[in-house]
Amino acid sequence: MSLSNERFDSIVVVGAGLAGLTAVIEAYQTAKKIYNDDIAKIHSFPKIYLIEKEKNIGGNSAKATSGMNGALTKYQKELGIEDSLEQFAKDTLKSGGNLNVPSLVNTLVHDSKDAVEWYSQFNLILSAISQCGGHEIARTHRQAPRADGKPSPVGWNIISALKKFIQEDLKDNVEVLLNTRVQKIIKNKEGKVVGVEYETTNLETKETKKDVLPAGAVILTSGGYAHDWTDTSLLRRFGEKTLKDVPTTNGPWATGDGVKMGTAIGAGVVNMDKIQVHPTGFINLKDPFNPTKFLAPEALRGYGGILLNAEGQRFVNELSTRDFVSEAIFKNCSNYLMKHYDSKEEKEIEKKIVLSWLIMNEKGVNAFDAGSIHFYAKIGNMKAVEGIDQVSDFIHIPVDTLKATLKKYNEDADKGYDEFGKKRFPFKFSEDDKFYVAAITPSIHYTMGGLAVNSVGEILTPRKNVDVSTLLNTATTTDDQINLKPILGLYGAGEVTGGVHGKNRLAGNSLLECAVFGRQAGRRAIESLLYYNDSAVEKAKSEEKEENKELITGLSSTEFKSLTFREFHESDNCVYLNLKSTYHRVEPKQALLLKNTTTKITQQVLCSNLDDGGDYGVIKIDMKQLNDDSLGLKNMAPGDTIEVKLA
Repeated sequence: MSLSNERFDSIVVVGAGLAGLTAVIEAYQTAKKIYNDDIAKIHSFPKIYLIEKEKNIGGNSAKATSGMNGALTKYQKELGIEDSLEQFAKDTLKSGGNLNVPSLVNTLVHDSKDAVEWYSQFNLILSAISQCGGHEIARTHRQAPRADGKPSPVGWNIISALKKFIQEDLKDNVEVLLNTRVQKIIKNKEGKVVGVEYETTNLETKETKKDVLPAGAVILTSGGYAHDWTDTSLLRRFGEKTLKDVPTTNGPWATGDGVKMGTAIGAGVVNMDKIQVHPTGFINLKDPFNPTKFLAPEALRGYGGILLNAEGQRFVNELSTRDFVSEAIFKNCSNYLMKHYDSKEEKEIEKKIVLSWLIMNEKGVNAFDAGSIHFYAKIGNMKAVEGIDQVSDFIHIPVDTLKATLKKYNEDADKGYDEFGKKRFPFKFSEDDKFYVAAITPSIHYTMGGLAVNSVGEILTPRKNVDVSTLLNTATTTDDQINLKPILGLYGAGEVTGGVHGKNRLAGNSLLECAVFGRQAGRRAIESLLYYNDSAVEKAKSEEKEENKELITGLSSTEFKSLTFREFHESDNCVYLNLKSTYHRVEPKQALLLKNTTTKITQQVLCSNLDDGGDYGVIKIDMKQLNDDSLGLKNMAPGDTIEVKLA
């Protein structure tokens, strides 16, 4: 298919989970902020298309229940919680086995406060905070339990609020296409992304319609591959040996479409073999062999839930990282003989499964969200019982064993530690408590791998040509992205991308990733579109004039322009500054004047961009050329500004 009646003043967002909805809103709000008379001479106000292959908006984001991480938020301060960006980064890197891309972690952590508080404009007050597994400090934010006792699932609430805002407040500028599957990303002969091919299905008639949608930018927010058992399965390719017979918490839509389309046009991938198994998916005892599980959120253990094996013994620090807890469950809770009468086959089926018992008391339930717990019970995922004797009857473990386990737990709580390394005991137990009990099993939950992306949401490609097969077989990232360059016009956020989580994601970092990088991608895409004059630049490339250099670089030789700090890469000892647009480019060895916006200190440097011409949208400055860092470049945070002028 070819593009006709091209309209490049538009953006296509592929996938309507949290990353996609956030990218749409941030793109619109940024456009409203920067659009002026000068830009209007070049570009019309951009139209945004949100494309979703399912009939409903939300994806896996709508199922999230633990919350969104944030450090130094106003909600933490209100509760007297002392946190730091350094500790948050340390927790994220430790959980990720230091396979994380450091610049992505830096942006995730630094932007977390603004991300959590950004949602308050939609009346989403994430003021309830829990400490989930792998976190040294309580920083996982969600809404407080409702006064009427109804469930208050954080993912569903956030999705509902953003969906309402887009459909009502942005209806004149945003078009939502449901039941529409993007099949291909289109690049022009210069390698720039210029649109998508898509197919829409009429659910009533089952008729399909194929078409092309031109775009000045495409943002992939299509999720991961944690339910991808298709003919082109990424799960089978990267995790079949370790994931055989493991259920999933993901909906059937999680088939890695964005990863496959991205690699088809040359996008790099990272950490593709890093597939997270969440320790606690609910086993519904009315349907125990169903391969799709409802997530038992991390916060249940954050509010005091403990795990028992078939002998009624604890075996792990419930607040350790997900990979560690999952491994402990596989080791201590396998070969549980489950019997279930299958009404379809009209016979009893016996299977050995992995099963652990999750037990909470009413104090923990009320602190978490009683409405959600009652919902879990209503659909058969939890059972409320009075006293330890009824717990014993329900899970078929001797009551004396359970009493001894709870007694030991309480004694450990009084000491402040146990033999598994647990140091935080939210609530102690009493034998006459009201208990909430669930059968749980580890379940495929999240894919840390995905398309290579930088900290402003630009999807990256290897500097040297690599075929798709080689890309998909490159399982882990090796350094800080110096061998990658952006695919012009292609951006991404959320689970479709890889690198920020390393080998194992922390609870609460998924929603945060969607928020931080959804905003980054939406902002970068719209700024790149509006701050760039395609036709004038093409004409300028053939002429050797100083003003033409200004068009190509987005900089000036007569006045300083404010640019934002992106990151510092230890791997190449370079500071990276964002040009106004992804399409702007500064030649290697171009002399530049840099001025600190606070101290007014000025230094001349040479641009350290590589000679292959792939460093679009960025100025690299090799710090070896400076005798000192009097400009404070290494100490800048993402988004900090510095003044730059062509010398």
